[in-house]
Amino acid sequence: MDRNKFNGGKQTMKMKTAKRMTALILASLLLAACSRTEPAAGGEETDPVSEPAVTTADPGTGKIEAEPAGNEGPAANPDENGDEKNEKDEKTDPVPAAPVSKSVSIVIPATYSEVFKKLNTRTANRGYGRYAMADGMAEEDAVEAEAPMMPAPEPTAAADTAVNMVAEKAAYADDSVDFSETNTQVKGIDEADIVKTDGTYIYALFNGELRIYTAAGADTALLSRTKAADSERYYEDEWNWAKVEGEKSDYSYNSWKNAEEMFILGDTAVVIANCGENANGQVDGEWRYEDKSYVLADFYDISDRANPVLVSSAGQDGYYQSSRLMDGKLYLITNKYNYGWYGYKIDESMPREYVPILYTDGDAEPVAVDRICWPETTEESSYTVVGRYDVAGRAMEDSLSVLGAGNTFYMSKNYLYLADSRYFNDLTNEFNESIYRVEEYASGDRTELLKLSVTGPMEIVATGTVDGDLLNQFSMDEYNGYLRVVTTSWNNAYQIWNDDEREFSNWKYLESGQTNGLYIFDESMNLTGSVASLAPDERVYSVRFDGEVGYFVTFRQVDPLFAVNLSDPANPTVMSALKIPGFSRYMHPWSEGLLFGLGQDADEETGRTGGMKLSMFVTSDPYAVYEKDKLILDESYSEALYNHKALLIAPQKGVIGFPADNGYVLYHYDEQTGFTKTNQVDLDDKWYWSWNTRGLYVGDIIYIVAEQGVTVLNLITGDFITTIYN
Repeated sequence: MDRNKFNGGKQTMKMKTAKRMTALILASLLLAACSRTEPAAGGEETDPVSEPAVTTADPGTGKIEAEPAGNEGPAANPDENGDEKNEKDEKTDPVPAAPVSKSVSIVIPATYSEVFKKLNTRTANRGYGRYAMADGMAEEDAVEAEAPMMPAPEPTAAADTAVNMVAEKAAYADDSVDFSETNTQVKGIDEADIVKTDGTYIYALFNGELRIYTAAGADTALLSRTKAADSERYYEDEWNWAKVEGEKSDYSYNSWKNAEEMFILGDTAVVIANCGENANGQVDGEWRYEDKSYVLADFYDISDRANPVLVSSAGQDGYYQSSRLMDGKLYLITNKYNYGWYGYKIDESMPREYVPILYTDGDAEPVAVDRICWPETTEESSYTVVGRYDVAGRAMEDSLSVLGAGNTFYMSKNYLYLADSRYFNDLTNEFNESIYRVEEYASGDRTELLKLSVTGPMEIVATGTVDGDLLNQFSMDEYNGYLRVVTTSWNNAYQIWNDDEREFSNWKYLESGQTNGLYIFDESMNLTGSVASLAPDERVYSVRFDGEVGYFVTFRQVDPLFAVNLSDPANPTVMSALKIPGFSRYMHPWSEGLLFGLGQDADEETGRTGGMKLSMFVTSDPYAVYEKDKLILDESYSEALYNHKALLIAPQKGVIGFPADNGYVLYHYDEQTGFTKTNQVDLDDKWYWSWNTRGLYVGDIIYIVAEQGVTVLNLITGDFITTIYN
């Protein structure tokens, strides 16, 4: 057989020791070549949209029924006589992988040495931004459990009483006053933001300051400005630099603190701040550099709005990722990377060097070993740290640190879900062809799901795995005990042809593509049903669940809005797939039978994006969803396209507001007249454009809050009332 017959490209001589490295490099190149499809820009053309796959129409009802995806492995390949082929001897066509759904064992270490061992294994991720641990330490076994029960401090009666006191204080606002809240995913679970109101006061967090205004229409005034971020050296004495023995010289130390977001609960303001400290110099003539990052929750007593007082601080290692506030409890999520000391071997006897640190008013202690765990499959050396804080007690009450675990987070009333998307590159088949040994690989993304209980001791109660990765937090939703997840999968297949005798390898590209799917898990995270292979070569741009119906938008040139019937968790079915120009990046249930979409317009032929687009979809008949009203805007960008908290949306008042290119825009929606622009706050030279502007309302007054001040407008007419400059 001619060794040059295949289409893989020019043959390249390789040593045997380099073959595995070749596979990894090729997989990376294939993944890059098949990256996510973005809207075409500058007139670039894209291919036409394909129809949803794996669907059949019921001629009696016209309903689109999707075949549930199975969990079987690759099917056998019988020959023409019905006998199975020998995969080692003959080439087989690549078989599309079935959706992955499996539980993952959770490892609970008994000692810090076991944590050290895990971080030090050669399977640990040593990529960019992750610190590689030193080699060589004792061999010890870890404890495994399917559903670990981790001890944690129980809330005390005093703490429960304190929560009730906070709830009572939160009720001081006049119930007759209607005011907006932060746009959140789940009702009753607050999300942190830079601007809040309680109906009486407006709270803003800009430029490291907590600012409090009266919400009094024409008489609105600034009451106080409190410094919420500084560069004080809170924990300098707690770092490794301070504790290591030896002669230190050429020492330097730096620190920083950035206020990110906040919560308001009664007479308490909680400011969440990213903090960092680093030290460098020489110890016994050896240069070392140490870098620490952590997040603090600063608790302010704001009973006197004119004079807020910092009462206490508590925090945890890592960079700020997300947070929630429910029933008087703050849930803080951070990612801690194990940078360690550069040029310095980690000391196994000093856990503070390789496990997360918890902080309380100047004290810093390593997290208890029984509050650390990891999925047995993880190869990450970073932690996801979840801390629960009692707002009334103004202190941490529980924490859980998980190696790997999370880059997307969703919280329901009882559980916190951590989703960790990971690249895989699996050997799926081997066979012989002439003198060649052929290896077939499949690569793409999979997401590991961890389900944490939050109402009692925080613990991982179930795990699962799903094909693809998630767009954002709205890709997950819990309903009646079932978790629904929408993903986009990128799948790539290739072969490596090996001539072992002559020590060379060649590769051949097979196929690649991306599809979308919806998956449903029960309380134990077992896959109960799915709709897979939807909208080939497109990707998900927005997702919204509304009870027993799930909506998601994919895009390449036009916007297929899928409506999926989720009433039977074992058999989700696609009810309709509306195709219109453009796409929605955010969807919001407006009222019974109406769904609002905020996105961008696009050319039907090229897919080139244009201005922003407001859409109102009629969903009263989910089998015949249609776009009732739309408005194409002059503005082309808004933070609200990517951050739902930047959107002011009040269906009961017909109000929609968001920051845009030239200021802050306000629209009114009426079912009879559609969308109408009511006002636009243009920012003049004195008010240079600030991307983090927010809008809120109290009664019939709208307040546009920016770093430079507050503009007050009439909600009904849009008329200007006043501006308060800081």
